[in-house]
Amino acid sequence: MKKFLYFATGGGANLTEESYIAEAESVSCVVPLNATTTSVYFTKTDENKDKISIVHDDTTTTTGHRCREIAEAIATAANSSPNINMVSVIDLDNNVFFNKLNFVTSMEIKLNL
Repeated sequence: MKKFLYFATGGGANLTEESYIAEAESVSCVVPLNATTTSVYFTKTDENKDKISIVHDDTTTTTGHRCREIAEAIATAANSSPNINMVSVIDLDNNVFFNKLNFVTSMEIKLNL
């Protein structure tokens, strides 16, 4: 059974780039961009990539970059119970944060990079 991951930016999820649903197997990498931003890249069938940039607090001098925690949450969501088809990873519209991702303050979704 395929797994899907859901993200929403907090803009109401009624316009392009305000929400995003992807197959879990399309996650290609999770990369820290700077101290307060981590990007998740999704590979699409047409060889384009989509990117979600996640803004969070700066913990680089105390507990390390949040990239690891974000990657762990996405991996856990992707490998969740076989009876669950879709997991809301970060939904800023409804204040839903999977696996203690409540340190996320905002997100930006970019399609077809």
